[in-house]
Amino acid sequence: MTKFLIISGSPRPGNTEFILKKIFAAIKSEKELILLRELNINRCKGCLSCDKSKKCVQQDDMQAIYPKARAADVLIIGTPNYFNNVSGLLKDFIDRTVPFFYEGEASALRGKKVFFIVVGGGEVENSQPVVEILQDFAQIHGIKTIGSHCFKAQNANDIAESPEISEEIKKIIKEIKS
Repeated sequence: MTKFLIISGSPRPGNTEFILKKIFAAIKSEKELILLRELNINRCKGCLSCDKSKKCVQQDDMQAIYPKARAADVLIIGTPNYFNNVSGLLKDFIDRTVPFFYEGEASALRGKKVFFIVVGGGEVENSQPVVEILQDFAQIHGIKTIGSHCFKAQNANDIAESPEISEEIKKIIKEIKS
C-alpha cells in the first residue's frame, strides 16, 4: 500500500491547509498530515555535522519527520507563495533535509514521488517560480515530481468559498494516484 506524507508549510490555518486537508481526506491509503506551523523546527546552522554523523545534531521536531519522510512513497508538499518563494517554515524544512544526502551514495529520498500545491494572490501564473523552486528541491534529492497545482487565493477563506474546489481536488487526487 502506498504511504503518503502531506506537509503544510503554511504559518496559518488558511487556504493551503484547507486544500491539503481535503486531499488528506480523499486519500484512502496510509497517510499522515504534518502542519509545520505546529512544530518546533530550527533553521539549518550550516555546520555540516551531518556530513560526518549522517544525521542532524539539532534536537527538535525535525527528528520525528526524518523517519516519516524515509518511509513515505509519495510526498505532497503545500506552501503559500511569499514573494515568489516558499514560506519560511517550508524553507527551514527543505534546508533541514541536507542529512538525507549523507546517508549513502544518493539521497535517502531518491525514488520517491512528490506533488506540489502552491497558493498565492494575483494570477495563478505568479506561483510558477515557487513551483520551480520546489522542483529544484525534488531534483536535487532525486524525487520524481508527479505534478503540481497552483491556486489563486488572497484571503484566508478564498479557497473554502470557491465552488470549483471539489472538482480541482478530484483532479489532483487522480494525478497523485496515476
